[in-house]
Amino acid sequence: MHPFDTPTTDVVEQRAKLTAAIEQLAWTVGRETLELEPDAEPRSDLPDADLRQLWLAALTSLLAIRDSAEQLSASAALSAAQRGADYPAIGEAAGMTRQGARRKWPGLAGLAGHRQRKLTWWNTRGDQFIECFRTILAMAERQPGLPWLANLHTRLAELEQASPAQRLDALDMMLVDAHAAALNASPPSDSTTGRPIGLLAALTADAYAYAATNGHSLLITRDAKACGTHDCTRDAVVELLSPDSGHQTLPAGRQHAVEALRHTANRIVTAYQPDVALSVFAETHGNRLM
Repeated sequence: MHPFDTPTTDVVEQRAKLTAAIEQLAWTVGRETLELEPDAEPRSDLPDADLRQLWLAALTSLLAIRDSAEQLSASAALSAAQRGADYPAIGEAAGMTRQGARRKWPGLAGLAGHRQRKLTWWNTRGDQFIECFRTILAMAERQPGLPWLANLHTRLAELEQASPAQRLDALDMMLVDAHAAALNASPPSDSTTGRPIGLLAALTADAYAYAATNGHSLLITRDAKACGTHDCTRDAVVELLSPDSGHQTLPAGRQHAVEALRHTANRIVTAYQPDVALSVFAETHGNRLM
């Protein structure tokens, strides 16, 4: 028999207290919605119209609480999976079968391995990544009016101040914003102004290669692709964004990527191999990154 089919006395008491707390919260929100006195409650001497409004407000509050609980439970399941919980354990905690947990929260299998790969990457490459990121921001500060600069300064500060338990989440958020900046930045006027955003794009692409599937986004694919240049049969190593292509991305082999990046408006947005994007960018600029 499933353990949740025979709850202990302690569990029954805990659930009763939880139900009472939720009911109290629902009434509190309902009274605030209707702008009633703090002690207002449904009483038999109230007119039906007043009672109807009270119960409808309580219903709205309870459904909002349910939706919030669903979001929090999904977050809890994700965090548990990242720290080694499998579907049988998640299902048991949620009072459902393994298959039920998989249907309710798909995509949690293997997240502990992904998290461990992130930790390994961070422990071996994190300092180098931060140093390069900080240098890029310093280069960008010489160019006034860059709309993405202040936000990335904030993300960098959040990452450096994050606790060990929060560091990977802070890193993911910084990479998401850096990737968005690389995609949306205006084409530079020359190679000097184009260096910071081009380098940021390459750094972000390489950083995403350490974990092709993370909890926040899928900005890299490991599926093999051929170079998009006409008559080229080589495998692509990066994906480029070019304003000339209507902002469509184009997979490119190493040689064609180097040639394309000599046009400062083009930039790397995806790496198909770890540590390839910065290498291609450096080759484009005479083996110099900065």
